Amino acid sequence: MKKILGLIVSILLMLSPFATNFVQGVQAYAQTLDEADEYFTEFVLSDSTFEGELSFSHSPLYDEELNEHGREYVFSLGDVSGYALMVEFETETQTFYEIEEIFYNATSPFANCEGLPVYVTSYTYLEFKDQAFYDVTTGNQISEQTLLDCVYNGFNYFGGTTATFTNSTHTISYARKTVEQYSIQYDLPNLQGSVQGGSCAHTAGACILTYYDRFCVNIMPNYDPMFVMGAIVRYVTTSDEIFELTLDLVDLMLIGEPHAGTTFSEFQLGMETYVEQQGYTYTSTNLFTNGTFNLNNYKNAVQSNKPVALFLTNFTMSNGIREEDGQDTINLAYCPVSHVTAGCGYKIITYYDADDSVITTRTYLKVASGLISYGIGYLSVNETAISKAISILVS
Repeated sequence: MKKILGLIVSILLMLSPFATNFVQGVQAYAQTLDEADEYFTEFVLSDSTFEGELSFSHSPLYDEELNEHGREYVFSLGDVSGYALMVEFETETQTFYEIEEIFYNATSPFANCEGLPVYVTSYTYLEFKDQAFYDVTTGNQISEQTLLDCVYNGFNYFGGTTATFTNSTHTISYARKTVEQYSIQYDLPNLQGSVQGGSCAHTAGACILTYYDRFCVNIMPNYDPMFVMGAIVRYVTTSDEIFELTLDLVDLMLIGEPHAGTTFSEFQLGMETYVEQQGYTYTSTNLFTNGTFNLNNYKNAVQSNKPVALFLTNFTMSNGIREEDGQDTINLAYCPVSHVTAGCGYKIITYYDADDSVITTRTYLKVASGLISYGIGYLSVNETAISKAISILVS
């Protein structure tokens, strides 16, 4: 049984996107936790499979103007120690928390920080000392433009629509291979691009909600998302109703001042609000385990006909595989920007040598990419940084 050193109280789902998997039966202690601590403890318990007592301490993280806007948590869970970096988003009426990074059996990159720890975008660790900003990992001073670029990226997901892709080719020679694959029936709607002021997150959200309109008819009232022509069944992908749905999500996902892209919290807020306004229940489940994307959780989700929202720090799409006798040539396209896409299936290819030992395993997630050049395509997990993944149920 996992135990927490502190008093655990219930948290509204609005404040906790991962509340679905909250571990029950947690012991309460005398120390009272604030909302950020509550979110952190709930997140760890939903994410981790490690057993034991959870204890932690925290210290502030700062933005580029040296205002506190998050926390560094250093924790132990049984025999495992780790750290988490949390960012706080505020509106006039609500506060939202996001765990941007969590690592087990690891030491925080801010552990040896001499100045004020500055955390303005994922996987970039800065400190302010001697009236300048430095990269904690290299010790080098950074330029004002580099700082501004980090601030612009923030913790938002922008989309790969206009980004440059870098192509690469990999060749695998093998004695035999196995292919495991699955897809939700009819896949997902192939929605692309975004409306004015929108982002890839709004497109992915609209894609998932259009899919659920097949089963929950009031998601888009008086609208049929499918068309049938003989034996052909397809989604409607261009309509005034889909455009209006995406516009609604743009408005509902905005927290605070207008900014580029969409944060994970904004995505959750907009999706839940829209679904509840239509009279349904929105449930999301964290598919990570111990801070890492769990492929088995993903497979279980899509096999249960639940689409998956994938939040990517960078990503690689498959340009196809050329198959020859005993050799596969894999063509890939890498994009260095963040993106949100909707997963609906997978393909796992395992290659074996003449001794029947595994050479390598290539994993591809079938996604509604939101990209004109890829449509319903395959995301190459081996070369993609997945920062968050949640299965979504509308009921």
